[in-house]
Amino acid sequence: MEFVVLGVALLIPTLYLVLTLGSVQSAVFAADVVARDAARIHAVEEDPGTARDRAARHTRLVLEDFGLEAQDVVTISCTEDPCSTPGGLVTAQVRIPVPVPGLGPFLGGGGPVAVSATHAVPVDRYRAPNG
Repeated sequence: MEFVVLGVALLIPTLYLVLTLGSVQSAVFAADVVARDAARIHAVEEDPGTARDRAARHTRLVLEDFGLEAQDVVTISCTEDPCSTPGGLVTAQVRIPVPVPGLGPFLGGGGPVAVSATHAVPVDRYRAPNG
């Protein structure tokens, strides 16, 4: 009987830890992908409005694939205006709150842990105008 109680007492916290670490690792992968791709999209796309729309659509798809809520998680900064100016640098910063399994209702949907990623992409100096 003691063995069963001890086994359950160790199994439940271990299982909870595995689920929590899985959620955090999933968010880390998502943040990395979103930061990299959002910076690339803004560095390549000529029209800033189109770049914003494409990056937002891509971010939403990636977050859905990783089981995270789509929200405003990306911040884009550029050394030049517009971002696709040759020789400029586009930086994407992503911050994703991680939901903790079982504590969502108590924490208001967000989580006590947030993961972040940053990616910078130089814009090609020799890019042709309009293409």
